[in-house]
Amino acid sequence: MRKLPIAIASVVATLAISVSAPVSAQDFTASVGTEVAAPQKKISMYQSAMSEVAIMRYRAALKLKAEQAKYWPAVASALRALAREPQVNEAAVRRFAPAASALFARLDEDQKRTAMGLVQQAGLQQYASLF
Repeated sequence: MRKLPIAIASVVATLAISVSAPVSAQDFTASVGTEVAAPQKKISMYQSAMSEVAIMRYRAALKLKAEQAKYWPAVASALRALAREPQVNEAAVRRFAPAASALFARLDEDQKRTAMGLVQQAGLQQYASLF
């Protein structure tokens, strides 16, 4: 059962890398002297794919029960929005916190420990009190 999300994540990551890789040297030389927006867009696609992989990993790690799963879409949406932020700071996390708090309040103790571990892995431990 755990292999399916990992397989999906692998496919998404592979597609993201193949889409973001330069097709040829001509594409690279054509972009020299042009606006930097195109490479940023490709990086953004990669970041988007990686954030989707992370979101799937977070949900799998939390092992949500049926009554908790209804709160997950709001959390996933907030995580996507946070990933699009140019800078992750307290203000950005405060916008995300209400969606996470609704789910966090319904987690059992093991799930809460897992969630706090995920927060630490994401480098957001300084904002943990907001959840």
